[in-house]
Amino acid sequence: MKKVYKPLWSYDVQKTEEWLADMAGNGLIFERLNRWTRCFYFQERETETRIYRIAYDKIKSSVLPKTLQEEGWGHIATAGNWKFSSNSQPETAIQTSPVRDGIVKHNRFLTYLFLPMIFYFAIILLNFTISMMSSWIQYGGSNIEESPMWIVTYLFMAFVLGSVIFGIYSIVKITRTNRKLQGTVKLDAVSMHRHLDPQTEKELKKAGRLVRKVKFAWIYSPDKMEQWLESMELRGFHLHRVNKIGNVFYFIKGEPRRIAYRVDYQRGPTESYYAIHREAGWKEKFVSYSNMENWTIWSQAYEENEERPQLYSDRSSRLKHAKRIAITYTVLFFPLVAFYIYFIINIMMSADTIQDWFVWNSSGLFMIAVLIFGTFIFRIWAYYGRLRKQTSAWGN
Repeated sequence: MKKVYKPLWSYDVQKTEEWLADMAGNGLIFERLNRWTRCFYFQERETETRIYRIAYDKIKSSVLPKTLQEEGWGHIATAGNWKFSSNSQPETAIQTSPVRDGIVKHNRFLTYLFLPMIFYFAIILLNFTISMMSSWIQYGGSNIEESPMWIVTYLFMAFVLGSVIFGIYSIVKITRTNRKLQGTVKLDAVSMHRHLDPQTEKELKKAGRLVRKVKFAWIYSPDKMEQWLESMELRGFHLHRVNKIGNVFYFIKGEPRRIAYRVDYQRGPTESYYAIHREAGWKEKFVSYSNMENWTIWSQAYEENEERPQLYSDRSSRLKHAKRIAITYTVLFFPLVAFYIYFIINIMMSADTIQDWFVWNSSGLFMIAVLIFGTFIFRIWAYYGRLRKQTSAWGN
């Protein structure tokens, strides 16, 4: 039996599946995985052509659904919630494969774990750097007393730096994997609705017909964003496309028209989510690329004598949806605000005089961060308050 160590195999399951298939082609058939040691075990046999699929499912049963068994899939191994299946048929003959929704959700959960770890260790590094530089500026250098305990400090800071680098790498890798696994679920609305080539856009820009508008942090006031886009349409500015980041909007001047816009947030939208709204006449003008924040800008034309289209007919559901968004961003940003306030107080208490400009300058940067993140929290709850007020008015 051959043993192969692959510590980060789950960061790219598709690449791992291809690797397992290559191993089978070389006469090494996958038998089991030790998820704690991250070791794969193979039996040496005759070369085989196999297709592997990896799934993540909390259901303990190793029995595959009948539809998968009829397609030729067979269960190979289970390691915790990870399940491995293989198929000896040609890939072109396979119509159904094990679903990957569980892997996407698992990866998203890992992202939520890595983010606070990165933030916490980054704060430690920042505080250490500020302390060293502050000492250097105040005293013209640092006097390091010889001590065997310095090795502990160096090792700890190396661990902290390594943790930050590993966390960032993990989030980037996991995000890319989720995008590949989701396939057509997260659609590139930018390219899908971009009907003009770059040269035509340049000509329209020179003629003054292509207008560029920048909007930052609009996701924290979705209703105001919807009103702004609709007002632009009524003034004859037709939304042409949005850049990939989602902060630059391109409009083409034309005749005024009535277009309803809806800004919607979903955590891990499925293909059916997009299909349902498309069937109802909605078109997605922008789809965010973030693994954690799935924002979509929907649009639908309507006539003056028609009622303004609604993405969700149940107003109470929309209010609950807005509350979930507010809670999500509060959980995300409030720890940042609390940490920054703590360091502001800590830095100010350590400053001996106002001439200690480096310390005061650092405190000022932290104050700006508190203002920015605090504003995000305020704006998203203000949006929920406005929506709640509207829902109450409709109820009366």
